[in-house]
Amino acid sequence: MLYHLLLVGLACGLEFHAGHQAQHSIELSRREKSQHTHRRQGSHRMQVQISPTAQASPVALTTPLEDMSSEYTGIIGVGTNTEGSAQFEARVVFDTGSTNLWVASVLCKNYPCKPEDQRRFYDPAKSSSQEIYTGGRTKDIDIMFGTGELKGPLHMDTYRVGPMAVEQQPFAMIREMSGDVFSSFPFEGILGLAFPSLSFGGIEPFFERVIRKKLLKKNEFAFYLNTDSSQPSALLWGGVDKDLFEGEIVMFPVAKPHYWALELLDFRIGNQSLLQDYDRDKSKFLIVDSGTTYFTAPGNVYDEIMDRFPQAQCGDVENYQPLTYVLRSSNNETYRLQVTQETYMVGDERNSCRPAFMKLDIKKQYGPAMILGEVFMRHFFTVFSRGEGHLDQAKVGFARAKMGAKPKINGKTSSASSFFEEDLKAPLIRKGGEHDI
Repeated sequence: MLYHLLLVGLACGLEFHAGHQAQHSIELSRREKSQHTHRRQGSHRMQVQISPTAQASPVALTTPLEDMSSEYTGIIGVGTNTEGSAQFEARVVFDTGSTNLWVASVLCKNYPCKPEDQRRFYDPAKSSSQEIYTGGRTKDIDIMFGTGELKGPLHMDTYRVGPMAVEQQPFAMIREMSGDVFSSFPFEGILGLAFPSLSFGGIEPFFERVIRKKLLKKNEFAFYLNTDSSQPSALLWGGVDKDLFEGEIVMFPVAKPHYWALELLDFRIGNQSLLQDYDRDKSKFLIVDSGTTYFTAPGNVYDEIMDRFPQAQCGDVENYQPLTYVLRSSNNETYRLQVTQETYMVGDERNSCRPAFMKLDIKKQYGPAMILGEVFMRHFFTVFSRGEGHLDQAKVGFARAKMGAKPKINGKTSSASSFFEEDLKAPLIRKGGEHDI
């Protein structure tokens, strides 16, 4: 099935990424497709499964990622053992839609945690760098998901991501997991990469500490989510890899640094606006979120999309109209992000296609908002930049991904992996005027 996306704007007004090379990257890998898909309450859809932990090189140039069907995961280290390396290596979700850190711990003794987990989960008693969390009056985190809940106390230890080691990092040790989302499959952690205002209890987020300690030459990270089932994906730190995308990376300013939210001026099906019923004086946003699988839309807009694009045989949806997100650039100009049916319709093994959308209403102070999730990011190399570290310098950039490329890990091309993924083809990025389609 051909996947296709158009970015339309005035070439002279676009801001492009400088193209500096990433300092290091972590391989991301994925598991076989699962039907278990869940949503974080008030945020986004969540699907987690953790594969057995593998060894990660302490000098990785790329963070390998696995696709847990809705989540790509990679390995991070927590704590310090007697040999000076990580006490626990966890396969975690790198989530740009949340900020706090979670790690599976020996505190989790009840189902779905198993007795054998006690020997491999994070154990502060075995870490020489662990410290009791003393910041703030609240020392426990309790987060509700659409079909489950996580609870656990705050603790501090060294967080290791590739060659970066952040000391005295506050995080939550998972003590209780309840609900289908956790009983369906194992779970080892989340590393949130959103903004400080989203952090529980005012805890300084991991990436804020990376910025403050100047661990990267450039304060940015980028995702390459491979659509080729035989190849790994990657999370790059401090720059990009030009072998993973085509053309230029187009940058857009973050309008509200809580989520990675761009200003959304309009959303259209064909030439019809679907945001005309929303307050014209109220800002709308387009959130880019690695922790969400599909595109999302608020209630009425979602209903209109589903009515206009009913599920059908894939050969019968070719005349479906494009979707257009109208965005504002750094130069206060407008650009159209146009998504054709080859992108927003997804097929199954019976050759039946349906819209890759879910209904989601963001809290009023951060919405109305729509989300570009994994389905979008699989086709576009996506950069999250913080500039010199100031919130008002945050930007998100997109470029067409090279389908089936091999990310470089430790400076070498990564070997193929054997995880499942749909056979998707390359999208297309094209520049032109807002009124010149």
